[in-house]
Amino acid sequence: MKNQSRCQLSWHPAPTTWLSLLLVVLLFPLGLTLPPWWGWENGPIENTQVVILAVGAFVSFFAAQKIQEDRQIRSFWLWQIPIWLLLIGRELSWGRVFYPVAIRANGPSFLSIHQLWYGQFVYPIIAVVTLISLLGLWHNFNQFLLGSKLNLPALDLILLTLAVIASHFICEKQVIIALKPYAEVLEELAELIAYWCMVSIVATVGFAKQQN
Repeated sequence: MKNQSRCQLSWHPAPTTWLSLLLVVLLFPLGLTLPPWWGWENGPIENTQVVILAVGAFVSFFAAQKIQEDRQIRSFWLWQIPIWLLLIGRELSWGRVFYPVAIRANGPSFLSIHQLWYGQFVYPIIAVVTLISLLGLWHNFNQFLLGSKLNLPALDLILLTLAVIASHFICEKQVIIALKPYAEVLEELAELIAYWCMVSIVATVGFAKQQN
């Protein structure tokens, strides 16, 4: 008899979920009080995002090390690492942040991607790495679902969804005019929350006690 997927939502907060909740509570207090330069490209919030994404890559790596008996499940965790690295590259503007040219009233400016010595290779490499990583995840995804009972952290999933919506629609698109002066900081904080929720989901699933 074939195994069936045993994926279910868990409403019990994991330790990492409490930090997700704390970050959500602090979103507007911090977003409305931090100086605008905190939200600049290569600013404190964006650099913290990079650290969080690096933590996500390490979490996926160590989750893979826990799995020795099933190569496909182990591979599923390892194929997440390039995705984390791509997100890090995105937050670093594919290395543009290491080539500042000026600091203006609305933040620093950097060389364009086409002015970098490696600029012509960036987008082809992104496309290839993304395609290969997604194929690797897809190839091993079914075995990952069937391999053990998965308890997905419901609160983190909800907070992740809300953070993405807040970042894109409320902050980036500035649909609430009153928040326009704070939009840049709020957007970056919402992205930070989204990234932490992703780490929390991966950590909760990856380090949960496996139940076959």
